[in-house]
Amino acid sequence: MAGRTDIPLRVTVDTVNKLQRNAEKRNEEMNGGVLWRALDFLLYLVLFVMIVFALRTVVIDPVRVDGHSMLDTLNDGEVMLVDRTAYLFRTPARGDIVICYYPDEYYKEQNLAYATRVKRVIAVGGDTIETRDGEVYINGERIDEPYLTPDRIGGQYIRVQTVPEGCVYVLGDNRSVSRDSRYETVGPIPLNRVVGKVRFVIFPFNKAHLI
Repeated sequence: MAGRTDIPLRVTVDTVNKLQRNAEKRNEEMNGGVLWRALDFLLYLVLFVMIVFALRTVVIDPVRVDGHSMLDTLNDGEVMLVDRTAYLFRTPARGDIVICYYPDEYYKEQNLAYATRVKRVIAVGGDTIETRDGEVYINGERIDEPYLTPDRIGGQYIRVQTVPEGCVYVLGDNRSVSRDSRYETVGPIPLNRVVGKVRFVIFPFNKAHLI
């Protein structure tokens, strides 16, 4: 083409070596970047696991229902979410479903593993509790228990007693089979043995609901 002058491309050994060194340097930088990205991901993963573990042990704890003492409110095999912070600034209220530890003597007498129990708080410290004709009275007034199934109440009996301060009186909703505060080896539960409050049922997923 008229007016165009071609400039020959001159490739020297020095040019090749320089290009090679630059390529090696970029390759090292890329390798370093991959390494740091992998390390960064690992650190975030460890942090995530620590947060999940902290939440599980301090804030929210999934607990499996074992047994039939809380029918028909809770079914055997269901998984609950327990709020471990629920009673940091207040005490359990009547009607709360709680996770608690029974007295040590109970586990020894029954030859059972040391594990939590899920029950409903019926009375709190200072309350007088008793049953009359199979119905529960608190401070002389019959309480409404819409969560009870009539055929699960059979045989419940509570002698007249006052719940000690700093304790709660717990019952299972399936009164005919539940071992709870009615039994001498259990009795009222000290507040320091109440682990948390049940908030949700999360499994089975098709039966998930608030408590």
